[in-house]
Amino acid sequence: MSFVVSDSSPIQYLIFCRAVDVLPRLYDRVILPASVAKELSHPRTPAEIKTWLSAPPAWISVQSAKEIAPIAGLGLGEREAISLAEELNATQLLIDEQAARRVALERGLRFSGTVGILEQAAARRLLDLPNALKLLLGTNFRIDVEVVRNALARDAVRRKSTP
Repeated sequence: MSFVVSDSSPIQYLIFCRAVDVLPRLYDRVILPASVAKELSHPRTPAEIKTWLSAPPAWISVQSAKEIAPIAGLGLGEREAISLAEELNATQLLIDEQAARRVALERGLRFSGTVGILEQAAARRLLDLPNALKLLLGTNFRIDVEVVRNALARDAVRRKSTP
C-alpha cells in the first residue's frame, strides 16, 4: 500500500489547478500532519481550500507526529510533515519548499513537489500537463521557469513516444 505525507502547498495548489483528484489515483492514501490541516483551515486560507478540507475525501487522513523534529529554518507544518514521513516510513513526502526538500534529501526521504505530482499524473494520462501548469502558473505559486520548461519538454517527449 502506497501512502504519502503531504505539506500544505501541494494540496493547496493541486486544488487550485483542479488536479487534487489525481492523488488517490497515484497513491492509496494521503496523510496530512495535524499542523498542516490547521494551516489549511486558517482564517486567511482561500475559501476553496477550506471548503475542500471541511469535507475531505476518504483517501485523506489527518495524523499527528509523535515527535516533531526541531529543524531550524522550517515552519511547523514542514517540520511535522518531515517527522511524520520518517515516523511512518511513507512512500513519499509531498513538499514544495526548497529548504524543506533539502532536509528531506539529507534524511533520505523520497519526495515530490506539486509539479512532480502533475508530471506523474500526466505520465499516467490522468491530466493534460500543459493545461494543469497553465492553471498552476495563474496562481501565486513560485517556481523557476526552467523547471516548468523541463517538465513540458519531458511531457512532449512522453506524448510522442506513446500511442
